[in-house]
Amino acid sequence: MVAGCAKVKDPEFRKVGNFRMKGINPTHTTIGFNVVYFNPNNFGVTVKDGNVDVYMDSVYLGKFTQDSSIAVKKNADFSIPLSGAIPLKTALELDLKNIGQRDILLRADGAVRVGKAGIFVSKDVHYSGKHRLDEIQIKF
Repeated sequence: MVAGCAKVKDPEFRKVGNFRMKGINPTHTTIGFNVVYFNPNNFGVTVKDGNVDVYMDSVYLGKFTQDSSIAVKKNADFSIPLSGAIPLKTALELDLKNIGQRDILLRADGAVRVGKAGIFVSKDVHYSGKHRLDEIQIKF
């Protein structure tokens, strides 16, 4: 994607947060969370069609998708809402021992579509980071 003569900079990861339970039934639970980035560029874009595979401590939780298109302002933070269904069988595979008092490894691999003026390109998303669940507020 070209924006004048300036070199396009990748967004800078800020945090993962706003975890929330969106629904539960006998076979799966649907959760949502936001990934916050900073746009270091002097132009805005639109981010849409996010689709990532999410892992927690190497257990595949499932495919998470972007809830809505996001208008990203220049030189500003922006938040991408993601949601996905986790089979209860998968949740049982997680090591829940002391989960609130230890670091967990969250990993996401996938892509989003980023564009301006109706022209969109696919941008890979790769994230891996340690988080403590006792520092993350979960809403029900």
